[in-house]
Amino acid sequence: MDIINQSISASQSGNRWTLSVPYIETFTAAEISQGFEFERWVTFWEWDDSDHDHLTNGAAVRFRPTSVRLSRRWTWSDIPGDVLDTELGGEEIRAQLFLRNFTTSSVAISKFTPILQIAPD
Repeated sequence: MDIINQSISASQSGNRWTLSVPYIETFTAAEISQGFEFERWVTFWEWDDSDHDHLTNGAAVRFRPTSVRLSRRWTWSDIPGDVLDTELGGEEIRAQLFLRNFTTSSVAISKFTPILQIAPD
């Protein structure tokens, strides 16, 4: 299992924001044929050089993959600008994606998106 091609984008409507995180999950043929159940979740951060502000967690989702490569997208919608505005000046937003084999109780892997610069009001 792995997470690849992760990115993050934002859109704004007035003082409301939407963050979107597309990525790809990959699995081996053996992981699929053995019917393993996996779990995925996301955490959103405001990321600074010395201090990172936790913004929110997405609910964990369990699933059984049906292909060795699955395109996924996490979306966090209708976010008030002041939730993202954690400091003076612009904000650096990123997501941390998690994936683990729930059947084998494996340790989760995690991958970060690049940092996205935004300027909420």
